[in-house]
Amino acid sequence: MKKEYFLLVIVIVALGALLFYQKKGRTNYQLPKLAQLDKAVDRLFIEKAGEQVELNLRDGKWVLGKQAYPANQARVEKMIDEVRNLNLTALISDKGNYQIYELTPEKALAVRLYNGAQLLREIEVGKNSSSLRQTYVRLHNDANVYQALGNLQSNFFTTVNELRDKKVLAISPEKLAGIDEIVLEQPAAGGLQRVKLVKVKALPAADAEKTESSSAPTASWQREDGGPLDPALVTRLLKTLSDLQCESFIEDSQAQSFTNPLYRVEARGAGEAFSLVLLAAEDNKYPALSSQVQEPFWLPAWRVDSVVKSFSVGAGSENKAERQ
Repeated sequence: MKKEYFLLVIVIVALGALLFYQKKGRTNYQLPKLAQLDKAVDRLFIEKAGEQVELNLRDGKWVLGKQAYPANQARVEKMIDEVRNLNLTALISDKGNYQIYELTPEKALAVRLYNGAQLLREIEVGKNSSSLRQTYVRLHNDANVYQALGNLQSNFFTTVNELRDKKVLAISPEKLAGIDEIVLEQPAAGGLQRVKLVKVKALPAADAEKTESSSAPTASWQREDGGPLDPALVTRLLKTLSDLQCESFIEDSQAQSFTNPLYRVEARGAGEAFSLVLLAAEDNKYPALSSQVQEPFWLPAWRVDSVVKSFSVGAGSENKAERQ
């Protein structure tokens, strides 16, 4: 009996010691409470390994750098929201081991939010955790390494090309419905081959043939010279032109180099014109220029497939090439 009591005392003492050392070894800390940002952000600064990008809010639109390139509005707003709503979940290190978290000056990504000249928040973004659901960060004037919720690395970019608005031609549904003429031009032997497509409204049905289920007259596309035309080509062409995004911009090229294009397409209607010019393809992409963007850009071949195929309406036609 005494032996059983003795064993019970040993077990109780052992459990007490275990609980004591677990509590002693536990790190007690309080995460910093980030101030709520009540002021609007009108400037965003991003820097990594010497590369710097500055974005400014002008007339309600985000622009990039001294050139004031239009920025990808949704992407910029997402970056600002990530910093504004930064959610710290744990203290990871207070030992200054920045290398293993990629928070050294060479690898960390610095982000600063401003309202005018006032710095609202500054953080340094390191690598993601192994789960990719958290990111290691540092706060301004704080030597500690914290873990923040979210994959911040995937949302921040430090080059102008990555942050620019890649939309190079856009036609609203209302303006698209008003287009009634398309002109296709390409070089031909001795001059320029030019094909014009026109929209023709269908004649309304006779009163005797009308029923309650009759729909409004629809329009169709025809070649002005009466040649054959595949309506599906026109539909695909207009869909491409209505929402066209480039792969990247050609920084060292000028619009003047597009004087002798391989293809030129212009859609007209309601007093407006939307045009796209393509030079010969290089490495499966086309140098291009549009009526809505001043700088040349690259379009991948798959993206302009419908534009190139639309020129097949002129293949084998009896149209004489127009002299340039």
